[in-house]
Amino acid sequence: MPDMDHVEHAWGAIESASTLDDVLRVTVEHARTLGFGYAAIARHVHVQSGLMRPDVLSNYPQAWKDLFNRRDYGLSSPILAACQRRGGAIRWTDLESIIPLTRIQREYLEESRKLGLASGCTVASHMPDMPTVSAHFVIPDNGPLPARLFMVAILLGTAAGQQARSLWQSHHPDAAADLAERLSPRQVDCIKLVARGMTSWEIASVLGISDQTVSEYLTDARRRLAVANRAQLVLKALKQGYFTLDDVTD
Repeated sequence: MPDMDHVEHAWGAIESASTLDDVLRVTVEHARTLGFGYAAIARHVHVQSGLMRPDVLSNYPQAWKDLFNRRDYGLSSPILAACQRRGGAIRWTDLESIIPLTRIQREYLEESRKLGLASGCTVASHMPDMPTVSAHFVIPDNGPLPARLFMVAILLGTAAGQQARSLWQSHHPDAAADLAERLSPRQVDCIKLVARGMTSWEIASVLGISDQTVSEYLTDARRRLAVANRAQLVLKALKQGYFTLDDVTD
């Protein structure tokens, strides 16, 4: 196991990286030296900033990247979801104690296991009114995560997350969303309650507004998201990151 001098050197190299690709490259190089097989850095969905899909940089196998994109795992990854529920360092073995896993999330973990990406940890950083940024480290061949290596990953992930956030802010400003096509917080509240199976009258009772106002909110929301009915509205709002399954399930 490399000593803390090596970790200090890695921190300095990451802080000196001038592009996101360099942050990933340096992080991967030092992560491998420390004992990890793969690494990734992600900027999460953040509706307020117009980020409807996560940005993910990694040296993961191409088979995993193809699967991640094909199955749209960016919006259902249990690891990214756990980061939203709890910041700081997360062992992947603790995921189920942080969030209730859906069927799709269990499939995600099983596909990860098949590709040798089932064991590792994540370091997530939250800042008010800004997207979450997280760094991820994978133990080769689904091996165990030693406590000392987990502590080292916290230091490496903190450095990588901080530098990536800084570069994303300076070189990749958040997308300016077309406000005319964005849902209002009240519209999102109504859609969440639709997802829970409530009628307009029930939603009106919960929110303290008229059922006519509820219908107007939902009609305008369907127009903004270009969908024909309430079921499509719920699905599209969910896919675009306005809320998660955790928000509408007990």
